[in-house]
Amino acid sequence: MRSFFFVVIAIIMTLNLSWYALSDYWVRRNLADFPEARQMARWALVLWMAMILIPIVGMAIPGMGNLLEYGPWLWVAVFNLWMGAIFFWMIGVALIGIPVWGTGKLMTWWQEKKERAKGEIKTIVGQEEFANNKEAPGLSRRQLIKLGLVAAPPLLVSGGAAVSWWNMQRLNVYQVDLPVVDLPYDLEGFTITHLSDIHIGILTGRERVEKIVAAANSLNSDLAVVTGDILDQDIAFMPDMVETVGALTAPLGVYLCIGNHDKIYDADTWITNVRKAKLNLLLDQGTLIDTGKTPLKLLGIDFAREERFDEININKADGSLAAPENALKILLAHHPHAFDAAVRTGIPVTLAGHTHGGQLVLRAGEHLELFNPGRLLFRYVDGIYRSDQGHTLFVHKGSGDWFPLRIGAPAEIVQLRLVGV
Repeated sequence: MRSFFFVVIAIIMTLNLSWYALSDYWVRRNLADFPEARQMARWALVLWMAMILIPIVGMAIPGMGNLLEYGPWLWVAVFNLWMGAIFFWMIGVALIGIPVWGTGKLMTWWQEKKERAKGEIKTIVGQEEFANNKEAPGLSRRQLIKLGLVAAPPLLVSGGAAVSWWNMQRLNVYQVDLPVVDLPYDLEGFTITHLSDIHIGILTGRERVEKIVAAANSLNSDLAVVTGDILDQDIAFMPDMVETVGALTAPLGVYLCIGNHDKIYDADTWITNVRKAKLNLLLDQGTLIDTGKTPLKLLGIDFAREERFDEININKADGSLAAPENALKILLAHHPHAFDAAVRTGIPVTLAGHTHGGQLVLRAGEHLELFNPGRLLFRYVDGIYRSDQGHTLFVHKGSGDWFPLRIGAPAEIVQLRLVGV
């Protein structure tokens, strides 16, 4: 495992240093006639790389840990966004830039050969310089393009971090009617506060989680649930997690299911700490909730890497306790694809998360969605879904963040109001 970690670190370092070497080369070559601007640009590249590489080096040194834990939030956001951007940027350079460069060189060679055959050329370089100088007295168009390619990634990432910081201040708190087939009349209007994907850690810190919890408690719902990915991954944030989530309140209790991020580092330690804090974790288990009316049979399942285990886990949870025949069954599952298994096993209501609503969604106005990457990955992405048999699924967009940038899919807290259909 440790060797794999160092392989990943080596790949990340190689991508970043390759970008730096190419960018520095373009700066030195294209700003040769502007020494002051060249020096400033090269120093800017060095400072940018230092900001990116210092945390990476820290992760590779035993005992040093993640230095981002001690830095400002914007540094964390820039680092995370850059890790995504640099990968796609260098892939783009390899798949597009190199072929374009090679084609350009080939065309230049062919043109030079034709001109030499006519005896009409001194050097192709001289012709290019003349044309460029004719177009622009300072930098040529080609130089501007290259320098723009150098500046674009840091500028886009910095802008993305600023947008992330602004979005972080937003929390969409709203109520939605959740249709339930054959809902017992005495559960009409029953309310559930639904949170999911809080991702407590470096990006979603304690102060922000406390605000999320306060907003959730202010809804005064009958019941509260959190459908997984409560912790981002680092067990060091477990004290913050159990204390903040432990402050969630509802008259009929607060219940959790586990998500994939909760299991990344050490699932057993996560489960032990949650149990020790007396948080109501449903891990392939069920509980009977006395509403004073028709009871609820609340089920929670483990996160399964393969869908074929969902039905097994649901049956295990459902069989973990007896309940009156009229009890309304509600399933808590982190992955929304568990809904298909819930339909097969006759569970009327499923609550899930995991998708973050697609995370980066392009919209034209509030209701017109242009592109949602989540729809390429998941059958169910956000909001309410109904099966042909009338079963209901609600997919939560997430209350916190593991990745800093959200577009068109704001973090949310939802109060679900059960309504009969």
